[in-house]
Amino acid sequence: MPQPWVEKYRPKKLDEIVGQKKAIESMRRWAEEWKKGRPKKPSLLLYGPPGTGKSSAAVALASEMGWDLVELNASDKRAFGEISRIAGSATTMGSLTGLERKRLVVLDEADNIHGKEDRGGYRAISTLLSQTSNPIVLIANERYEIPEKIRRMSLEIAFRRLDKRSIARVLGKICETEGVKADPRILEIIAGNSENDLRSAINDLQGIAEGRKELKVEDIVSGARDRGLNVFQAIEKLLRARSCKEAQEVLWALDRPPDDAIDWISENVPRMLVEPADLAQVYEMLSRADIFLGRVRKRQAYGMWRYASTLMSAGVALSHEGGLRFRRFQPPSSGMMYRWTGSKRKLRSSVAEKIARSCHTSSREAVKNYLPYLAVIFKTNKRAAERIAKELELGEEEVEFLRSSVIG
Repeated sequence: MPQPWVEKYRPKKLDEIVGQKKAIESMRRWAEEWKKGRPKKPSLLLYGPPGTGKSSAAVALASEMGWDLVELNASDKRAFGEISRIAGSATTMGSLTGLERKRLVVLDEADNIHGKEDRGGYRAISTLLSQTSNPIVLIANERYEIPEKIRRMSLEIAFRRLDKRSIARVLGKICETEGVKADPRILEIIAGNSENDLRSAINDLQGIAEGRKELKVEDIVSGARDRGLNVFQAIEKLLRARSCKEAQEVLWALDRPPDDAIDWISENVPRMLVEPADLAQVYEMLSRADIFLGRVRKRQAYGMWRYASTLMSAGVALSHEGGLRFRRFQPPSSGMMYRWTGSKRKLRSSVAEKIARSCHTSSREAVKNYLPYLAVIFKTNKRAAERIAKELELGEEEVEFLRSSVIG
């Protein structure tokens, strides 16, 4: 399989991180403090929405400083003993190469550790921070999911959502490197549909551009139509599958991410079923698959894709016993509607995070007690809205969201 462009074009240097100049400067100052000895705050807490460059910045920092890199997924090692055993040794021992240099320990998904603070993984992290002789980076989507004790021991650095113009520029550079001549309007469309997630935008670009020398606006439509034909063929084969292996091979051959494939399957397969019992079973499988996909979206735990894929392929194929009625296949209108509303939810979360950071509260409180009033201000008082937008560093899409949305 071709190399994912997300990995191929992952930033190698801090200067290559897009749209996070202030955050990168803070990371460098913190790293320089480690050269002089153990700083007062031995860890960084990088927080912000998915696709903003947090993990890439941590890896680039290790490379720039000449530090060895140890990466762990905090949500996979929740027990005190496991985090202490794996990360603890890395924070106190010498270099992996045997030379006298630091190790950078990166704990991703630090906001997804479960269990009581005094017994579980957070206790392990707190102990690490108090004892470490090496720098540590915690990565999280939600700052306030991290216990206050750990936040006090960490230098908190916010990663902002990227605007679509910045994303479009990155896509343009990738096209130049790949030898693809792209209409700028295509890049703007892809960037606009990415919901401010650079990683998603690069994946979408690769899906459309790979194997082509030129991209025109109409290629987005024809490309979607070509992929849709393959999906329809896969759905038909899925309905005829008689084993788990056969059903899974159909989905693998389709080579589409599960959160895309489930929309097509949900739209078309239930319409083909005759028996109510079959319909109930298929919906049960799809709902369970969607739970795993929700965890992937929230935690970036892509290992859960395999569970979702099994449920939506083998689970669906083997859940129906009765006959089938053949209907004309159609694109997932409900899925597209969900993504449209999803973009609104992401904007709401983005605004809430900025309010929470400015007002020293939680995102949940910002949504409940601040957003409704801001919506009124942005619709009725232009001058006040401009001052607030400047103070919160709101982007154009976030301002438009407050002006046009009914928030409740």
